[in-house]
Amino acid sequence: VYGCVEENNHSRDPQVHWIRVLKMKKEDGINLEKADPYYDPEEVPEEDAFYMPVACQQCSNAPCVKVCPVEATWQEPDGIVVVDYDHCIGCRCCMAACPYGARHFNWAEPEIPAEEINPDMHYLGNRPRPKGVVEKCTFCIQRVRKGRYPACVEICPVGARKFGNLLDEESEMRVLMREKRVFVLKEDLNTQPKFYYFYAT
Repeated sequence: VYGCVEENNHSRDPQVHWIRVLKMKKEDGINLEKADPYYDPEEVPEEDAFYMPVACQQCSNAPCVKVCPVEATWQEPDGIVVVDYDHCIGCRCCMAACPYGARHFNWAEPEIPAEEINPDMHYLGNRPRPKGVVEKCTFCIQRVRKGRYPACVEICPVGARKFGNLLDEESEMRVLMREKRVFVLKEDLNTQPKFYYFYAT
């Protein structure tokens, strides 16, 4: 979460996070209705819990794209769903349409200390966003378009996050999809996410 904040020039006050990490009880399994997004991060990991991050699912059949009245959001050829912050009118239709809660509205003028701004910016990615627009994860478009991993993948100390080319049969992603138990969130909605979850064991 905090690697994402630093890389993508999130507002520090008020705080904006593109990744929500949900705590779930092991005995309940994956149950979004019982998930706790407000646990104390100083107490992790807890023995009877596991944690599941939720961000933009980069859907192929993205409901947020369909409802935007000004076409300020779309899917790029490489699959990344982006927002043009200069064209967003702040109506929040996309927020209402997203079943993953992955879009975030800037209610106040974002504040980022000058010394903390990441100068490596992309027009459709991590440039600072103004008040009154909706923003979201872009898979760190400013990094992946240069052949780098998204910040959240690179910084994860246990390698729990993976990123790769789904079209390459030999990529780590495709190997994981063949050899592990893999699922997508809310599959029944037919949003066709490109954000996959897998069981490590």
